[in-house]
Amino acid sequence: MNADQFKQALKEFSDEDYQEILEGAALIIFEDKSLTLGKSQQAYVIFELGEESFDSIDALKTSLIGRAEDLIQEYYQHNPLSKMYFNNQLTQLIKQHGAAAFVTMPGQEASVKLFVNESEVVIETAESPRFKYGFCLVLSEKVLPQAIENKVKNWVSSGSAYDDYISVNVCRFSSTDMENLDDSDYV
Repeated sequence: MNADQFKQALKEFSDEDYQEILEGAALIIFEDKSLTLGKSQQAYVIFELGEESFDSIDALKTSLIGRAEDLIQEYYQHNPLSKMYFNNQLTQLIKQHGAAAFVTMPGQEASVKLFVNESEVVIETAESPRFKYGFCLVLSEKVLPQAIENKVKNWVSSGSAYDDYISVNVCRFSSTDMENLDDSDYV
């Protein structure tokens, strides 16, 4: 979900849902494509009332829409994309660039590497300084060209591509936990 989609979802959210937020419900991003309500301790919370107070539904709605870009940017700094959303975006990139572009194996370097910028899965080519920091499917043995597509399809459908995304970003997603530690936590 990007900032424009988030704003649109906020505009379409019902007054009853905004009332529930005023009564303590948390605003949650569901599978990176819609908004729902839940509890503040759930995953994927983008907004909870906390110390803020609003005197009306309209005031809350106006505030959220006005801060949408900042809220979505902060959200994706500390929350991963959902697996379904990630896989859908990656599948589209594979269709555009071909499966072989995403594979490194003996004798062949991937021509693109994956990154996630806020809510979008993107690729970088070897010309980019970021290229060496991206991820792709790494095969330890050379496979025939006709088998590459199946290997990439399995990489995505098995969840391994998503696991690779999470593992290269684990430090970023756990940084919120680190911010909450005090000196007594370092033993």
